[in-house]
Amino acid sequence: MASGRSLLYGRPRAVTLGVLVAVALFGALFPWFPGETRLEQGATAPRTITAPRDRSYTSEVLTAERRDEAAAAVEDELEFKPEIGTQQLAELDRRLEEIDEFRSDPSLAPADKQSAIREVAGASLSQRGAGTLASVSSGEWSELVDEVREALKGTLAEELGEDDLEQARQGLRGRLSPLLSGDQALALRELAEPLIRATLAVNTEATATLREQARVAVDAVAVSIVRGEVIVPQGERLSTADIEQLDELGLLDTGVRADAVLATALLAAMVGGAFGGYLFVVQPPALAGMRRLMLFALLLLIPALAAKFSLTLLLPDDGRHFLAYALPFAAAPIAAAVLLDVTAAVLLTAALASVAAFITVYLPEGGGSGPITQLDTARMWLVVTAGSLAGIYFAATADRLQSYLAAGIATASTVGAALLAFWLLDPERAAVDLPWMVLAAGTGGLLAALIAVGAFVLLSRPFGIITRIELMERAQLNHHLLRRLQDEAPGTFQHSILVGNLAERAADRIGASALLVRVGAYYHDIGKLEAPALFVENAGEGAHPHDGIDPLEVARGLRQHVTDGIEMARREGLPGAVAQFIPQHHGTLLMASLFDRAVAEDPQVAPELFRYPGPTPRSREAALVMLADGCEEAVRTSADRAPERIGQIVDGLIAAHIEEGQFDECDISLRDLRAVADAFTTALTTVYHPRLATEGEPAEDAVDIPGATTAEAEGVDDVPPVTRPEVRLPSPPPEDEP
Repeated sequence: MASGRSLLYGRPRAVTLGVLVAVALFGALFPWFPGETRLEQGATAPRTITAPRDRSYTSEVLTAERRDEAAAAVEDELEFKPEIGTQQLAELDRRLEEIDEFRSDPSLAPADKQSAIREVAGASLSQRGAGTLASVSSGEWSELVDEVREALKGTLAEELGEDDLEQARQGLRGRLSPLLSGDQALALRELAEPLIRATLAVNTEATATLREQARVAVDAVAVSIVRGEVIVPQGERLSTADIEQLDELGLLDTGVRADAVLATALLAAMVGGAFGGYLFVVQPPALAGMRRLMLFALLLLIPALAAKFSLTLLLPDDGRHFLAYALPFAAAPIAAAVLLDVTAAVLLTAALASVAAFITVYLPEGGGSGPITQLDTARMWLVVTAGSLAGIYFAATADRLQSYLAAGIATASTVGAALLAFWLLDPERAAVDLPWMVLAAGTGGLLAALIAVGAFVLLSRPFGIITRIELMERAQLNHHLLRRLQDEAPGTFQHSILVGNLAERAADRIGASALLVRVGAYYHDIGKLEAPALFVENAGEGAHPHDGIDPLEVARGLRQHVTDGIEMARREGLPGAVAQFIPQHHGTLLMASLFDRAVAEDPQVAPELFRYPGPTPRSREAALVMLADGCEEAVRTSADRAPERIGQIVDGLIAAHIEEGQFDECDISLRDLRAVADAFTTALTTVYHPRLATEGEPAEDAVDIPGATTAEAEGVDDVPPVTRPEVRLPSPPPEDEP
């Protein structure tokens, strides 16, 4: 009976744990996704990218392209440049002067003159033309010079564009005198034609002005995108305009976005707050201890991480295969229902459903192939919630492996029903969706059951938790330890079975774990196997096993069965949840009868030598086994087993235990103890009712033990004798809650 209203989780501790869960969940859901597709200009689209939403905008890229096209269509503005003709005539004069020097040089042979003239005139002057210029007389040379200058001057005096040059070169022939010989005309043409250039040049300023005017005349390009419209087909290279569209749609944000970080922090804070509030308000015994808290955190964080990375690959569901709903989200709540309790499993369900729905909203859209709709988000929330609750319902009371298969089938059926409900609301539904929905629901349900079974098999021992399946296995009477009790200590075995029945009935009354109480009662006295003859229930007819033995030696032997039981439980690998009943079922009780005998011999003897080592019960279940153990021994060894006397014995023993503080460390109330007393009295009266006499046979107590008037067994030596006046439990205060 815990003193006052001591809390497992006070406000500061609950807040601290809530903050830790929030921080851990924020880390798990942080909006960073490895391997995100990098979309950039020139890259190839990994798959067909469609618009996740409607969007209208003014395209700077397309506007610039259209304006560049308009400017490029404007032809250059040209103007006549007479200085070009002057420059070309000067170049002609320079060449003619050098040619004249070489042709007038008497020291040069004819062949050398021709070579020198060709070097000055350039490659356009043929050997024939060079020979003609070198061989003409001085008078003819002067005429040829005037002829070629006038022809070139006349040609360059016209407005010539680049497209006109070929025609101008052809027209040069018409400007030469027809009196020239063929060789002379050829030589002059070869001299002048290379010097013909366009006399029209681009007016840069005027052209730039015209092109700018053409740009301004083009209106800005408006783009409207409809949700679901294909932006880039798979395999196509991304253009600048494609990148602009993806950016406008928010599909290029492959980095960490501040808004997503803030949203994730808020969700994590809400889940952490709900967890802290749950601990403070409910004070769940199933989450008592750091290992159980860590288990709850793992059951939340591992599915959250798995959902974050798996849903990235499965959503959006372009092929309508519903594979996202085949994820075994219900595995964690089912495992929580088995390893912790139903309320923790329901809280975990709400948290995971919120996380899964949130993930569908904040998934990165870069490289996505379609929009994730509100229907997807709502469907995900209902699938996780309904499937998990169905699994919890069947798993919470499972006592054999087949029950977990039923939990998986229930999860699959509920998920299928949820998918069908949203399918009926889906405007894009098709009959081909139904087989995929059945496959997804069945896969998810069965995987959830398999993973849950694996989880509590692997996690129960490391986290100090025993499952109903393991308890049911330990409850089998053919377990080798219980077989040993039957063979080597039959009285102890029968006592343990009766204690289990008594404690189980009381556990049902006060809402404790009836199965754990029964199994704990079966094994609470296994230490007596080391010396079964020392205990009253194993003694046959005749002398009491403690007669003639020093009380201190007897006390040591009785204490020893506790330490022997602990060591045996360790060797046999008994779960801690069962082994705890061995030291706690006696607590720190005083062996009153033995102590009284010792005091009669030595008044200075220390009472601590006659106390059990403890500890006192730490749970309601251990308290029930302590009381059932004491009450069964006391009633069995009492000479008077009338119903009224049984009630007195039960009430007196409970009151004595309260007075000694045996329930100070466990959460059992006076109202609980009142219900326990009533249950014990009814059950013990039924077990030890007087047997009716047959004709000619005197009535007798069906289970009377000759010579046994008081409880000389361990832990019940302080039960009042028959002459003790009636002792009743104090009435619980009205505000005391069970």
